[in-house]
Amino acid sequence: MPKVLSEEQIKHYRENGYLGQMDGIAPTEARAMLADLTAFTETHGISAGQLQMKGHLCFRRSYELTFNDRILDVVEDLIGPNLMAFASRFWIKGARDKSFVSWHQDSAYFGLEPHELVTVWLAITDATPEMGCMKVIPGSHRGKSYTHEETFAENNLLARGQVIHGVRNDDAVYLPLKQGQFSCHHERILHASDPNETEVDRIGLAVFFIPTHVKSTIGRRTAYLVRGVDDFGHWDKDPVPQSRLDTGVIEHVRAAGERYIDPKYRQEADLSEKR
Repeated sequence: MPKVLSEEQIKHYRENGYLGQMDGIAPTEARAMLADLTAFTETHGISAGQLQMKGHLCFRRSYELTFNDRILDVVEDLIGPNLMAFASRFWIKGARDKSFVSWHQDSAYFGLEPHELVTVWLAITDATPEMGCMKVIPGSHRGKSYTHEETFAENNLLARGQVIHGVRNDDAVYLPLKQGQFSCHHERILHASDPNETEVDRIGLAVFFIPTHVKSTIGRRTAYLVRGVDDFGHWDKDPVPQSRLDTGVIEHVRAAGERYIDPKYRQEADLSEKR
């Protein structure tokens, strides 16, 4: 019996690979996270959006968000009661800054097996099509993996500028969100986002959740239990931020993202499935 989703919503996710526009946090909480982001930049001289994989560990507030019952109830309805927070990233597009995200599948570089990860994309600001909200190709998660070219393009926000060529934008569905809302998508769905054409910043936090039975295919890594029990022990534990801005975990966060930038690291979970 689902906790919060209807059978129709669960069927939609199974068939299409995404759900959109669900209430996550209050706008006041989202604005507080914006203040944390500003404080982080002032303290460290870089944007949290430059941290590739575990940005939420830099803030006590965003770490606590991973235990949010409203969000976890949805994730549990999709992938079960035993859940781990694997990673996250702040997606930050400044006003008219030309940054974009090319068509890709997360499964091509997360190095997980089986492919059951759910991404929760939380809108820290509004995210409209004009602001470069996420867009997806419905049902594309049910096909095989695609070949990604690593372009390292300057304005591509992906770590290696990974891109799948030949995707028809006419088939895309846009997922606009109001501040505090979230969407969910399957790690194998084709998704992307356009540049921000407005005069205001567009900021979101993507948190990647996995069932506890999912393994890393590229060496032992870290995650942590957010709900249920872990009877498998596939993951070492991430450090816990102890303060609003915990400088003690920054090196852990930086190290976790290095393999996603350095091309010497293999990322594909199953090269035989590429097409």
